[in-house]
Formats: sequence, structure tokens, C-alpha cells
Amino acid sequence: MLVYDLLLLEEGLYSNIAVIGDKNVYEYLKSHLDPEWIDIDFIEDFKDYTRNKRVYHRVINGLKNVDYNKIYNSIHHQGWLITLPEIYDYELIQKLSDINFVAINETDKHLTAKRMHGWGS
Repeated sequence: MLVYDLLLLEEGLYSNIAVIGDKNVYEYLKSHLDPEWIDIDFIEDFKDYTRNKRVYHRVINGLKNVDYNKIYNSIHHQGWLITLPEIYDYELIQKLSDINFVAINETDKHLTAKRMHGWGS
């Protein structure tokens, strides 16, 4: 699964991952990542996303109607946002850039974007 490969891009293991809206991705990652090192939350509806006030190293989004500003603010500095192909929209690249995500890349209609410490707000 490409999402699994994208999670292992840079640092190796990550402790907090949020999967928004796609139970299949959540189940796949839960069965393939070591629960001793990784904590994965499944958020079915975006309105539940901001209730837990957690900071994530990776956020995997599978929902179209989300507030990317809230996602940006919940990602750990140097953390990643990964969007799934089902919600791909070329205009999303500019939207993420406007919010101050950096290193925005497209791979098979998955978008990856990084939050960097000291960049933007």
C-alpha cells in the first residue's frame, strides 16, 4: 500500500498517526505497524478531529470537506499530511501552500505536505 510507503519516507518510525475518514487505511496500518512504537487514531468524521487535541506526526486524510488550517495546527513540527487519491484536487496543492505547508509533492494522486518549524505561522 502506497500510504504505508509514504509513512516511512524520512525518519523511520512515528509515534502518533491520525487516519481521517478511511477505515480500510486505518485497519491496514494497524495490522502492519508495530503497536509498541506507533499509536494510530481513526477519526471517522472531521468534527471529531479537533475534540481530542492531540498532536500528530502524520495525518492521513481521506475526507474532502476538512479544515486544513486545523490539521496544520495539529501536526507536530516536521510532521506530514498525506491525502488519499479519492480526494485529489489539483487546487488543493495551492491551498496547502497558502496555509504554509511546504515540500508539497504528488505521488499517484496522493499528496504529501510537510509542516516545518519556523516556517509560516
